[in-house]
Amino acid sequence: MKMKKMFLYIIGILGFSACDFLETDVFDDLSETTVYNDQKSCEAGLAGVYDPLTDGKLYGGNLYLTFDAGSDLMIYNKQYSIGTTMLCLNNYSTVDTNLKNTWYYLYTGINRANNFITQITDKSAEVCGGELNKKRLLAEAKGLRALYYMNLVSFWGDVPLRLQPTTNLNQQKMKRAPQIKVYEQIVSDLLVAATDCFAADKWDNPGHITQTTALALLARAYMWMSGYPVYADKWEEALECARKVRDSGLHELVQAREGINGYQQLFMDMCADKYNIKESMFEIEMYGNDLNITRESGSFGLSIGITQGCHTDPDHGYCYGFYDGTKILFRMYEDTDARKWWNFPNYGFGEDKSTGLVEKVYRTENDIKQMEDGNAAKWRREYEVVRPLTQYSTSINVPVMRYSDVLLMIAEAANEVNGGPTQEAEDAINEVRSRAGASKIKFGNYDLATFRELVRDERARELCFEGNRKMDLRRWGKDYYEYRIKMLADQNIISDPGSKWDGKMVGYSLLSGTNTNIKAQPAIEFQSKHIYFPIPEAEMSTNTLCSQNEGW
Repeated sequence: MKMKKMFLYIIGILGFSACDFLETDVFDDLSETTVYNDQKSCEAGLAGVYDPLTDGKLYGGNLYLTFDAGSDLMIYNKQYSIGTTMLCLNNYSTVDTNLKNTWYYLYTGINRANNFITQITDKSAEVCGGELNKKRLLAEAKGLRALYYMNLVSFWGDVPLRLQPTTNLNQQKMKRAPQIKVYEQIVSDLLVAATDCFAADKWDNPGHITQTTALALLARAYMWMSGYPVYADKWEEALECARKVRDSGLHELVQAREGINGYQQLFMDMCADKYNIKESMFEIEMYGNDLNITRESGSFGLSIGITQGCHTDPDHGYCYGFYDGTKILFRMYEDTDARKWWNFPNYGFGEDKSTGLVEKVYRTENDIKQMEDGNAAKWRREYEVVRPLTQYSTSINVPVMRYSDVLLMIAEAANEVNGGPTQEAEDAINEVRSRAGASKIKFGNYDLATFRELVRDERARELCFEGNRKMDLRRWGKDYYEYRIKMLADQNIISDPGSKWDGKMVGYSLLSGTNTNIKAQPAIEFQSKHIYFPIPEAEMSTNTLCSQNEGW
């Protein structure tokens, strides 16, 4: 049973104590006699801390799509939007609605966590279901607070560090904390979660933060700290945390079943609402098809997936297919790598006008030879089980942490700690590559720098379209980030083969007679200020102590 359903029990427990930074009214906390007076209401309160994650402003859409597109792996593909103001095209401003909404929802989650932690701390163990359960409730809330802050620091850098419930506009006013301070709080919260959350084998679904999930998020945070712009050198800590996940024995990669490659099987199962908790360690739980009051569905398979324009086939859901994988990513795969033809489609859909049904149309061998890129196809509605399939939402869960990411963190961190690759690093990366059918590597063929690039490419091949590519590029260095984004200029000029783009990376302008491919626009528009998003104008106008990011 999905934890989302618990939220319906007491849907307003935390929402009314959070202060919208655009609001002028102050909401009082609900009465002590009606909030957190038994275990059921405590569990419902925790569900309320989880709840913002499912919204389209967070993992239901923006964090994985709008925010992470325009990287070297995924681009927006609709040519009719050329020149449109969009985050993923690098031509947005401080008043962008998506920026404002995502910022607000992240701080809504933080405020709910702060409120929950404050209130549960003062409750007796008996009310919370026992001492161990009270510790678990607090630990999960702190793990969620850390996750909300990880998203903020990833996309905005320095941000206000709010650790107490915000109930009025005076409390809203706060200077931005340096990234290192935000990371220190993230680490502090995740250390508690890694100790006091339940073990992964205590749950039958990946919708809760567990001890090993917290350890994996800790490894991720330490790696982020070790890169641009903090450079805190936490590689040893990252390696230690990732090793603890591996050595727990609770996690493994999904392997082939009935002739289907394990990587492909993992995502078939995820689209079909089946759990593989040993690999998919933490998922954002989407629920339903948006036809009932829960409204807990998402957009995987709908906004991103294989384009399908038929509304009438009950078994092949409509898909806008707004995003493509890039030429850059397509070229990274070996022909034997099963991830290639899962992350890119080797078929499209055709509609039988007489029946209103859809059939797959496979690309010919010659078509495949001509391919350079294609839809970001990891999320496929044909496996979705919630009926009826709708045009506006899906029930496909969103993975936040997978065990293959842990293995790649081991490979990367071991290389950095030891000044070059080791047997441990080789074993970790080969476990990921072997599952996919890619050739194995020998660490003796690499030095520090070349193995570093190998891991970076392997993260692209394995984890593409899963929301962390821009943060990976950023932590690998400001110049590296710019270099990889500017590679999108290779997405080419279209419609007028006799004209050329002039190679300038600033400002949007079309040369006379030129129709620029929208897939190249993130490179054309890119400026150094795009390393981080601007602090939304809505925050700046109400929080007069908050400074703006450089260049904005």
